[in-house]
Amino acid sequence: MTGKEYWLYLSRVKGMESGRRRILLDMLGTPEEIYKAGEAMLRSIPLLEDFHIGQLLDYRNTDYEKELESFTKAGIGFVTVDEKEYPGRLRDIPDAPPFLFYKGELPGQDKPSVAMVGSRKCSIYGREMCLKFSESLAAAGIDIISGMAAGVDGFAHRGAIKAGGKTYAVLGCGVDVCYPAMNRDIFDTLSGKQDRIRTDKTESGGDNVKSYGGIISEYYPGDKALPYNFPQRNRIISGLCDILLVVEAGKKSGTFITVDHALEQGREIFAIPGRIGDTVSDGCNSLIKNGAMMATEPDDIIEELKNHYEMLLTVEKKKKKTVKEKLSGEEKEVYDRLEPVPIGINEISGLTGVGFDRLSMILISLELKGLIKEVGKNLYIKI
Repeated sequence: MTGKEYWLYLSRVKGMESGRRRILLDMLGTPEEIYKAGEAMLRSIPLLEDFHIGQLLDYRNTDYEKELESFTKAGIGFVTVDEKEYPGRLRDIPDAPPFLFYKGELPGQDKPSVAMVGSRKCSIYGREMCLKFSESLAAAGIDIISGMAAGVDGFAHRGAIKAGGKTYAVLGCGVDVCYPAMNRDIFDTLSGKQDRIRTDKTESGGDNVKSYGGIISEYYPGDKALPYNFPQRNRIISGLCDILLVVEAGKKSGTFITVDHALEQGREIFAIPGRIGDTVSDGCNSLIKNGAMMATEPDDIIEELKNHYEMLLTVEKKKKKTVKEKLSGEEKEVYDRLEPVPIGINEISGLTGVGFDRLSMILISLELKGLIKEVGKNLYIKI
């Protein structure tokens, strides 16, 4: 077996949270030594229970070369901490996961990233702020990291996808398990199954297919979402980002588990303020009161990231400017009539004199270019 196959063997053991795995590795050295250890040796290791030992012995009967081949056919990648593809930010945190499974892509090593977290039962205000920030940040070339949960997480991913940017969902289950089911659209898009925008033609005449990011997990494919998985996965969400943005959270929100991880990892914390006395925003307001940076506009975060990524963010802005300069006459006329506040398609038609059918095509083109967005049925705003 190869070193990677030994890691795959170790990753199969369920209920082996990072602390137990670290003790096991500290005492035996490598996954290969764990694979070869006798039962008596395994029983001498603190915190290993009978069901852990049973799995460590039983899972030696698997052909891990074929297992890796089956994952590849299913579009599932497996990367260990020693490989260059492993995300650099994550490698440097305390308790970094020694391996990751993924579908789609892994985050780029040289791109800025923001993790967006918050309540699963966010308000309309929380939803609108989440979409505003995720779309703007993604359009500026910033990766959006979240956990694909209901509420804030889902809107963070959808906003980035709508802007044509990259977003990465860190799961508390296998990368082939969609949880929660309500976010199937996000899961399929990031897995590469649907909603992929076909862009310019390749030299061979085919289409390039745009990727929107990926799905990431340290849990074995097929593993179900269990309650104790999520606090552990939160260290990965914060570990993959430069900045953690808390969109909306109550005082006792589970979001603070991620905040604690981010502080331990040396990440900058931002929070979006809410109304005083609004229980769903009490957590954010408390964070700001206790030293978190306040974010009232996406530019608050972009300005902070410019300290490290000025060249990259400047390039993204130049790309956007170039796209605007290449607009056709009708496209420019329609674009110039739009504002940051919603305007209906009938009103746009009246202002520009462009017929409804032609105008619909122009609006789709402008949206695909990342210059406008549809915020309601036939309602558009300029980004």
